Amino acid sequence: MVIWLHYAGAVGFALSGLLSVLLTPAGVPGAWMIIGIAGTVDVTAMLFGSAEPLPFGLRALAIAIAAAALGEVLEFIAGALGAKAGGASRAGMVSSMVGGVVGVIAGTILIPVPIVGSIVGALLGVSLGALFGEMALHGRLASESMRPALGAVVGRAIGSLAKLPCALVTWIVLVYDAFT
Repeated sequence: MVIWLHYAGAVGFALSGLLSVLLTPAGVPGAWMIIGIAGTVDVTAMLFGSAEPLPFGLRALAIAIAAAALGEVLEFIAGALGAKAGGASRAGMVSSMVGGVVGVIAGTILIPVPIVGSIVGALLGVSLGALFGEMALHGRLASESMRPALGAVVGRAIGSLAKLPCALVTWIVLVYDAFT
């Protein structure tokens, strides 16, 4: 491959990846987008070229996937810990985590405004999940369940920020591989 073409592709990857990283706290799955692009480049190179070695190696992709998965775990645990800090029971914490997942999916589908739907869905999901867990599963009154629900929302917001360093690690590992 012509060397300038390699570097042009690496620069394009780095810039699009950086945008994905910066959008991660807003609810965009930035690390997964970067991994998806890198994986697509590798598969395309395998199918249509004789790229040896591949533009992104398996080791770099494995590190990137581990970092992205850690970010997801941090985000969901932060929501549950936020609910716990607000006084939630175990049922409220688990329900808030499930509600967050359902909320992201539902918000993305029902509110077709990029990023906004995912954020609103996640925050509503964790709060409604915590409310459900406290009221239906733990037997608390609505007034007693509001503080755990608010804690779940704050925890989820903090968890979204906690994903940023993980997305950054994903980006750095794959950009390094793109340029070498």
